[in-house]
Amino acid sequence: MAVECTGRNVEVTPSLISLARERTQRLERHLGGPAKVRVVLSQEKHRFGAEIIATHRRRRWNAHEYTVDPRAAVALAFEKIDAQAKKDSEKRRKRKDRSSPRLLPATPVPAPEAAARRSRTVPSATPSEPQRRIVRANRLSLKPMSTEEAVLRMEDSRREFLVFRDAGTEKISVLYKRRDGNLGLIEC
Repeated sequence: MAVECTGRNVEVTPSLISLARERTQRLERHLGGPAKVRVVLSQEKHRFGAEIIATHRRRRWNAHEYTVDPRAAVALAFEKIDAQAKKDSEKRRKRKDRSSPRLLPATPVPAPEAAARRSRTVPSATPSEPQRRIVRANRLSLKPMSTEEAVLRMEDSRREFLVFRDAGTEKISVLYKRRDGNLGLIEC
């Protein structure tokens, strides 16, 4: 714990220093480690100002507060610092807890009859059923190629499927990797 107190047109009393140390210890409990705190007290006309700059593990929080009483200004500024630190730690924790959609288990695709029945009915928003999103992929340029060229291109890439225009028939075809290791061909 490093607490530095500075006074501009104000005498820094031992009670203000002890208040700053006490509030810094409380802040360190929230942060889980030592913090460096700089308290700058100032007086302008009939108001006392407290500016607090707290740093912890490359994070920095600032707070300014002006009141008639210097102890109240320090206490209110420390409350602002506490709120900022809590919000920042919650934000980091939430970012850490988010899971990538790639890591989530794949949801099974419903049977065609069930999908047809479901499309006729109004979809119900149940909390247990996750909502699906449509993610747009890049536009495909349907380059005319033979089936053999498409197989070579599939072997060179990590893609699961390849859409191409068959050079012989001018129809759109889809080449995909099957679970058994073979390739499947769908001709449209």
